[in-house]
Amino acid sequence: MTTAKIGYGAEFWLDNASGTLTELAEITAITLPNPTTAEVEATHFKSANRRREYIAGLIEDGEGTFSMNYDPGSATDIICRAAQDDGIARSYKIVLPDGTGDTWEVTGECIVKGYERMVPIDDRMTATITVRFTGDSTEAAGA
Repeated sequence: MTTAKIGYGAEFWLDNASGTLTELAEITAITLPNPTTAEVEATHFKSANRRREYIAGLIEDGEGTFSMNYDPGSATDIICRAAQDDGIARSYKIVLPDGTGDTWEVTGECIVKGYERMVPIDDRMTATITVRFTGDSTEAAGA
């Protein structure tokens, strides 16, 4: 039996600058934090067999992109534009369905780096918000 699940029902919430998390509407794709550890060179004059040596450095959660249907002037559009304009780190929450009615949540802070809107002639309008995850993120069963 497989444990595979679809992402239907997932959510992305972003602080609306008043300290209240607001769900962004009609999200179609979510990128989770992707922690990577920097490597710091620790080679010295007596490193064994002339080999470089490394130690673990700082961890960074990377960037995320969130695709959505674009609705000009909507609450989601306003929050995304404001978040990019003010450059302030905002709280976020990603809610993932687990297929049984329960959820898994990823929370933390992010900075909005970009908000790209696409208006094609013969298809739905879409937007992508790009964030830089900052600080530590937390993952836990949903409330």
